[in-house]
Amino acid sequence: MQLFSSWTGSDFLLLYAMLLAFACLAAWWIPARLREPGRRGSIDDLESIAVLAGGRARFADTLLADLFVRGALEPAGKGKLGVAARDLTVPPAGQALLAHDAPLTLGEAVKLLATHADRVAARLQRAGLLMRGGADTRLRWLSIAPFLFLLVLGIYRHRAGSALGEPTEFLSVLLVLTAVLAVIRYAKSDPRTAAGIAVVRELRAKNGRFSRAPRAEEAAMAVALFGTGVLVGTPWEPVHAMRQKESDGGSDSSSDGGSGCGGGCGGCGG
Repeated sequence: MQLFSSWTGSDFLLLYAMLLAFACLAAWWIPARLREPGRRGSIDDLESIAVLAGGRARFADTLLADLFVRGALEPAGKGKLGVAARDLTVPPAGQALLAHDAPLTLGEAVKLLATHADRVAARLQRAGLLMRGGADTRLRWLSIAPFLFLLVLGIYRHRAGSALGEPTEFLSVLLVLTAVLAVIRYAKSDPRTAAGIAVVRELRAKNGRFSRAPRAEEAAMAVALFGTGVLVGTPWEPVHAMRQKESDGGSDSSSDGGSGCGGGCGGCGG
């Protein structure tokens, strides 16, 4: 006897919609309960804070802001920044940007800094603030398990209904929605440990003023903690405009505040 053979199409659609709502709640509840605790500690270097708060994309935004404020970068039109001073004493990641000949787009900056961001991420993993790759992947799959179960159930009913000549258009829409939600949940999973999340929360609370009126010496840290939006209305707004143009253009770099970093970099997902 087929499963749900006695159910009408509308009855199953109602059940599926209810289960989908439950799956959404479970997909956000699971990582909150099963996330690795990590080890509590403090970080104060700009690069680590940027990666922990927003991953590879935030790392690039932060270094660009730092170099722009210090006069090493300048607007080059069309959402790009050009090198204005190559002899500035900066860490290796900054040197990678200043060594670039052509005006930089945000996507190019993210690629140039990828190796540096991954090294910082590895350091945060050793400190217990980011989950290692295996633990992160397991948590991602556990987070979408409710959606996967629902997809299997829905596909089974869809095939049975099609075989009986029943209309399945609404169920097809729900299946697509379920798949989209699963992809979003997987992509937005936060690779930080509970300790890493707590560290960023404490830093933001301690430096909340940076999000409203950062001074020149605070601009890079403000971007690391809160994103480039803090630069709106300041002399360093071209860095935010660069982020906006890249996001509007559908770049492969993540939008401001997203995780945007594979291989263990931090993010702001749930």
